[in-house]
Amino acid sequence: MKRGEIFKNMELRYWSYFLIGSVLVSIAATFFSVDFVSALRAILGAVYVLFLPGYVVVREFFNDKDLDWIERAALCFGLSIALVILSVIFSNMIFKIPITPVNNFLVLLAVMILTVLIKKYQKNIEGFLSGFGFFK
Repeated sequence: MKRGEIFKNMELRYWSYFLIGSVLVSIAATFFSVDFVSALRAILGAVYVLFLPGYVVVREFFNDKDLDWIERAALCFGLSIALVILSVIFSNMIFKIPITPVNNFLVLLAVMILTVLIKKYQKNIEGFLSGFGFFK
């Protein structure tokens, strides 16, 4: 295994720990009305909505050499806001999914998973679409 692959797997592991921890804190804040836990839930929710979707897109589609850290952070915030708004509106208007916090969490999770899957199978998708003449 190459050095970059190990780092990427460790990064994926840390982000999955963060995601699982934020879900557990959100569940705990729902059942126990403690001010500290609800504040922590708001902080983790803000990170999940304002940073994480854009980070997944930037991490998958941009090289580390292309962007400086400040450009990467700004792009993460901007893309996150755009992705959250568009995905929630799209899911509500097209699929008639009601706008609730749990549904928003699941829609954003699906968008992030689809982003990773599209990047992973990019060559297969391009081959499939070129059969229909999309890249002529």
